[in-house]
Amino acid sequence: MKVDIYLETDKQCQACIQRKYGYVIEIMHHGQLLTREGFGDGVSTYHQCNLQALAEALARFHSSCEICVHTKDTFVTSRVLRISDLAADAFKDTKGKDIKNADEWKKVYEVINRLKLKVSSFAGVHSYSQWLQEEMIKRGN
Repeated sequence: MKVDIYLETDKQCQACIQRKYGYVIEIMHHGQLLTREGFGDGVSTYHQCNLQALAEALARFHSSCEICVHTKDTFVTSRVLRISDLAADAFKDTKGKDIKNADEWKKVYEVINRLKLKVSSFAGVHSYSQWLQEEMIKRGN
């Protein structure tokens, strides 16, 4: 089974500021396209916000599948493909210090590892980008 996860944030600057995020989980189930979405907010950096959204989306998973993560955040899309390497290094850098957003990466890895998810990613604007932006504004999250 293949599942797509689409992530969006309201701001792309790198500063640690108040942000909103949204995600859509899309799955083809018995010939029907099903979607689930979630929204949240908090004070975070751009990468941290995307990782929070991804961790929240993954928390809804209960069985093994293939996932493709779609986001404009090229850093997250590239590193999520190497998450097993990050975990093997205990989420530490070459100097032995925690990598940035280690807690968020650990949450993402826990689900990927536990459910043996196969991960791919796509960086850039996606089919839900505009809708998620509009929903974040409407919902005020």
